[in-house]
Amino acid sequence: MQGKNQHREAVSEAIQDDWEALRSDIRTHAMDFSVESLARLSEQGELVIPAFARPMVWSQIQKSQFIESLLLDLPVPPLFFSENPETYQYSVLDGAQRLRAAISYLHGEYTLTGLTGLTSANETHFEDLPIRMQRHLRMSTMRAVIISSTSDSNLQAEVFSRLNTGGTALTTQELRNATHQGPFNSLTVDLSRLPEFRQAIGGGPTSTGNLRDVELVLRYFALSEERGHNYTISQRTFTDFLQRKNESSPSELERYRRSFVKSLEKCLVAFESEAFRRWRPETGKSDSRFSVPLYDAQMLAVHQFSSDQIFRHARKIRLGMRRLFTSEDFTSSLRVTTANSLDLRISSVVEMIESVAR
Repeated sequence: MQGKNQHREAVSEAIQDDWEALRSDIRTHAMDFSVESLARLSEQGELVIPAFARPMVWSQIQKSQFIESLLLDLPVPPLFFSENPETYQYSVLDGAQRLRAAISYLHGEYTLTGLTGLTSANETHFEDLPIRMQRHLRMSTMRAVIISSTSDSNLQAEVFSRLNTGGTALTTQELRNATHQGPFNSLTVDLSRLPEFRQAIGGGPTSTGNLRDVELVLRYFALSEERGHNYTISQRTFTDFLQRKNESSPSELERYRRSFVKSLEKCLVAFESEAFRRWRPETGKSDSRFSVPLYDAQMLAVHQFSSDQIFRHARKIRLGMRRLFTSEDFTSSLRVTTANSLDLRISSVVEMIESVAR
């Protein structure tokens, strides 16, 4: 009996130690912001809705009913912000839909519709409301729970994940984009918007909802630098890389930008419409579907050659790439996502280019 009691006490102490440690790792405080002040913070760049946070999905009726709640002083859920330790900007972890609804209405971007209480206010812009109601809405407050910049960044990501588990599960890249704001993250977002990149990956003019296009840019940078350093191809590798590179200087960011743009340009010249698509020798055609493993291999391979080498031998490189798809070793490597398989894919493409560009 004594042994069981001692074990129970030891377990209890361990649980309490973990609880206290985790509680100490995350610090929060609450503040009330007026709608007007939130709009001003957003305009000044001090309140950041992540560039590729999920787009506005609320209907006009949902937005209108939220505005009605503010006008009638009905309770609304709190916002959740994280504080950037470098800039002290606030990044929105939860509440982007509510913020956009309030700020865009103040800016006259839509009219109220579908109201069930203030029915007389339907079809009115903000400027059409009585002056007293305009003032009331501007001064209406929304409570924000702010996660301090001194909190552990991994726990900030955990908070964001838990806040957003009520709907569709977020991708790792969406979590990164919300919790690791910084200049390098902005660079990956900007590069993902390049028209030639969007066309090459088969995307539309804007980002995909799950940010896989942004992650492709991050993959290129992370894998090109982590290779040869006992690396693994994992989401953790990409997250750690992004966190480190957010401290890059402007000149370093420009070097990264040029590297990506040049590699993309070389791929499009060498492989044309077959870039990042598997060639099917049996049909003599390339797949229409984009291949992430092939994207990694081609982008990282051409990075090792000058533009002149690639451009002068583009046709031979394209034919050599087709021949690679007759190699069982190469095609098998496209089905495996390990560091060894990536190294094999890259070395195969590099050796092929070297053989035809002599």
